[in-house]
Amino acid sequence: MRHKYKIKHHHHMDYTGKNAQLMRFLGIVVLIVLLAGLTYWYNQSNKPKVFPRTDAAAGQIISGFPEELIFHATKVNESYLVDYEKKQIQYTVDYNSKDKLVAAFAESLEYLEKNNYRIINQRTEPTSAGIYGKREDGDINILIQKLTPTTTNFVISFVKKIK
Repeated sequence: MRHKYKIKHHHHMDYTGKNAQLMRFLGIVVLIVLLAGLTYWYNQSNKPKVFPRTDAAAGQIISGFPEELIFHATKVNESYLVDYEKKQIQYTVDYNSKDKLVAAFAESLEYLEKNNYRIINQRTEPTSAGIYGKREDGDINILIQKLTPTTTNFVISFVKKIK
């Protein structure tokens, strides 16, 4: 009798061991599926293709862009907005200016400081300059490129947060 019980008991132990292994395996499978799903969802939601781009008419500045950021423009190359599903809207203007690089940089910096932007990053090089600023309602990125001694190109992106 005792012998049979031992065997039964032994099988019982084996069974719970296998069960625990199975549960662990299933847990891992569930995790993998969840991770794959999350990764897929994350990639889907971060595909820039999804967001429509609206272009301004040729030579025009997209409505909603802060006009004060247009410094002595001589030609607007392009201007558009990208609507990131109501969370934020990016307004971009690419234009040429008759400002010299140093003056263009100084003017941009002065504008940002006057308008309560926190300057996160700024750099100046002989042929280009850049400023990145943050404010409650959005971020701004200004790239300035020297084209000729008397012409610069500005690419300004203003990302407005929608509350």
